[in-house]
Amino acid sequence: MDTMMDTIGSAVMASLIMLAVIKMNVSLADTGSDTNVRVITQTNLTAIADGITYDFYKIGFRSSPAIIFADTSAITFRTDLEKDGNPDTVRYWISTPLVGSGLNPNMLILYRSVNSSSPTGASLGQTSFLLTYFDSTGTEIPVPAGGTSDQGVLSKIKSVRIALMVQSPNMLMSDTTYAGAYWVQYVSPKNLRSLM
Repeated sequence: MDTMMDTIGSAVMASLIMLAVIKMNVSLADTGSDTNVRVITQTNLTAIADGITYDFYKIGFRSSPAIIFADTSAITFRTDLEKDGNPDTVRYWISTPLVGSGLNPNMLILYRSVNSSSPTGASLGQTSFLLTYFDSTGTEIPVPAGGTSDQGVLSKIKSVRIALMVQSPNMLMSDTTYAGAYWVQYVSPKNLRSLM
């Protein structure tokens, strides 16, 4: 009888230990997956930010007027990207993508076009793209709803604050949130400052 109780007790203890090991393995796998998602989200943000910063610092290079249109989520400006003496028109704007089921419903597509070329757009998880404009004293220049093409307003812009939020397309394994990364950059292109 004692042998049978010892065998049953050992089986119960072995089962509990096995369950604990399995739970620990699942927890480690979820943590590893969540860490990978966070790293990918941060990498996507960095890739987007590098491209935007590169273009925005060139606003007005060998081109006038420098900014043609400004809105809180779109901008059109002129610059000589190829340094060939021919000004290019660069446009950034966002739109809502067709999101598949199970994906982050907040995702947007950030488009970029140069001159009359077909726009290139990607959704690397960006969920917001906000532009704020400032004059030479650092005072915010309000932009009307729908944007403006008024050169009286646009010629006062000397710097732009870019705020970008990127989230993972799928929820984290450990909870019901999306991994996120936020980036803010003030860009004061030399060519806008020289117009002061």
